[in-house]
Amino acid sequence: MTLVSVIIPGYNHAQYLRQRIDSVMNQSSHDFELIILDDFSTDGSREIIDEYVKIFPGISFHYNKSNSGNPFKQWDFGVKKARGEYIWIAESDDYAKEDFLERSSSVLSANRNLGFVYSNSKIVDENNNSEYFVSDLRKSLHGNKWSVDYQNNGLDEISEFLYLNNTINNVSGVLFRRSKYIEAGYADHSMKYCGDWFLYLRLLLISDVAYISEPLNIIRFHSRSTSNYYFKTEIYFREVLRIYGFIISKVLLTPSKKLGMARNLLGILNQRLILILNSLIRKPLHL
Repeated sequence: MTLVSVIIPGYNHAQYLRQRIDSVMNQSSHDFELIILDDFSTDGSREIIDEYVKIFPGISFHYNKSNSGNPFKQWDFGVKKARGEYIWIAESDDYAKEDFLERSSSVLSANRNLGFVYSNSKIVDENNNSEYFVSDLRKSLHGNKWSVDYQNNGLDEISEFLYLNNTINNVSGVLFRRSKYIEAGYADHSMKYCGDWFLYLRLLLISDVAYISEPLNIIRFHSRSTSNYYFKTEIYFREVLRIYGFIISKVLLTPSKKLGMARNLLGILNQRLILILNSLIRKPLHL
């Protein structure tokens, strides 16, 4: 049985795609299959994929005939095609250190109770200029929580951290146990922004989590990064509200933590209001 199924779902990331594929093919652990999914790109991504398929005939690939409009549909499509014990959803605009698979798979193999393991991440810009580590960004809120390796009970991880925000850096830095991903019910295709957070929560209800403090994953922030669109519509607010309702129904939280949820929702609304006001100010006045 193949140890890891690596899924690269992509849409119009041609300028980053070669670096992503190379970072997979150059992993120190070679016990993996590679599945590349293109969601009807129009920027030359398919031509790049074709180049790699010619060099590495073992690569499995699929080209959508129309855009799915939802990244989580692509995740699940890849998982259903996968044969590996573990799943790495390696987003096409990110990349990884050469020992990401070796280090993360060894953690999962050592503890059958783990549903997934994730690593610290380095943030870079469009030109690969290093910005900061995610662990450093969170020190002001959580101290040294993400400065050291840890393993935690799933319910405790929710009630301590994920009840308020998605503290899993991004999916490119996660290695899933495929059986638990399936048991959790796959990703939720009705969500546009928070489907990853919702999936982690459902995994943590049935399994535990581990973390590697070394930044084995590199997240690229650019003009088309999903996080740039969180406050442009009411969708993000509605999804967070739905997730909070789910958490409250499944996990016992203190009144102070529920108050923190309410404050966070108000913060999201404030961000949305600021965007609306700014757009109104910029519009020309017609008399």
